[in-house]
Amino acid sequence: MNPMTESNRSTSSKLVRDVVALGKKYARAGFPNPDREGCPSLASLRAMAYRDRRLTLEDLPASHVVTCSPCFQQYSQLRRKARVVRGIRLTTAALAVAAMIVLAIRFTWSHTRGVEQRAITPRHAAPPAAALPYRVDLASFSPTRGDAQNDSEKRVHLPQKLLQVELVLPIGMEPGQYEIRLQDSNGTIVIDNRAPGRLNGGVTSVELDIDLANAPRGDSTLMILPPGLDWRRFPAVIE
Repeated sequence: MNPMTESNRSTSSKLVRDVVALGKKYARAGFPNPDREGCPSLASLRAMAYRDRRLTLEDLPASHVVTCSPCFQQYSQLRRKARVVRGIRLTTAALAVAAMIVLAIRFTWSHTRGVEQRAITPRHAAPPAAALPYRVDLASFSPTRGDAQNDSEKRVHLPQKLLQVELVLPIGMEPGQYEIRLQDSNGTIVIDNRAPGRLNGGVTSVELDIDLANAPRGDSTLMILPPGLDWRRFPAVIE
């Protein structure tokens, strides 16, 4: 492109701006009208400044405004206010749209998260069952030692539930760390826990939780290992 052409265009644009600025400056004070002869109403000037779409070209008092300095000044003030109001409206609309977008995003995120949680957690999941307090008095039992079989007809009856068991141990069993096992008729270890034995009123007892909710029903063997001694076995049945 010709540099001279670009320079000419720049000079022409500056000249147009200067002429427009000069025209506006002259219109503000070059056409005094102290008696306000032929001036349009304030409502007409406001409608023109606010670009009221109901006005037609014939309704616009444009030819008078550019030849009446008081009307031109009044129109200029109204036009500045119109720009401010328009800017406020645009900003408010932009904020409203942004708020709607944020709300939509939050709603979508919450809905998606809720669906994922419902997929993971059953809607009507039952609360965990509380352990049933259960006392087993082994003082009247005659336990066997080691792997010897027990011919006693007495059995420890254990319900098929989550139990909070208090094992009252036979006389002679001292306080200390005990290992408690429950073995079914097939030799499978169903329960294998450790718990401290505590002396209370001259009798040692062990307290522990035993979950038998999924244990197979039938004959089993309760095995107790006292500190420093051999295993003691007690016939039991899961009911």
